[in-house]
Amino acid sequence: MELVADMQRNLTLLSAVQEKSGQQEDAEVILAEAVNLSTTTGMTVCFYLDRIYLKPVLNRLSRQNGIDQLVRHQIRTLLESMHQNNLSRAVHFDEILVEKLLASDSLPEAVRTSPLTLREWQVLGLIYSGFSNDQISSELDVAPTTIKTHIRNLYQKLQIANREQAIAIADRLIKAIHF
Repeated sequence: MELVADMQRNLTLLSAVQEKSGQQEDAEVILAEAVNLSTTTGMTVCFYLDRIYLKPVLNRLSRQNGIDQLVRHQIRTLLESMHQNNLSRAVHFDEILVEKLLASDSLPEAVRTSPLTLREWQVLGLIYSGFSNDQISSELDVAPTTIKTHIRNLYQKLQIANREQAIAIADRLIKAIHF
């Protein structure tokens, strides 16, 4: 799954580069493949990171014939979310998002002094997205007891006691990087 997610991130970045350099057709082909991969990975944050370039490409793709129905639905969902100027709660804290968060000046001191592992970031993102422990376990393909351990470590490092506080912190972090 990580290789697919990496491919998706690379394709969105390449599409943005192609769009910026005026190669619209190439940008569309590349982004259509990235959107197709997102229907498998469930990751959409990479589309928001370069949305200034990707939104016009998505708009053009939404008007094209011959696009798979699932891909077309994903395109419409992304455009609607971008239009509303918000980030879907279905956030996966991948390496790119974590890097942006760590570079943010408004990162809470608790996170700076006790950094989270990539897996803990992923669990935080899934908690923020409203996933239950069992759903997180299924999403990450690990045992429920492993998820409980990650959540316990996450809570200790962030100096919090419950899911509501985890969601509040994740929400502040997302808003801090100005999507």
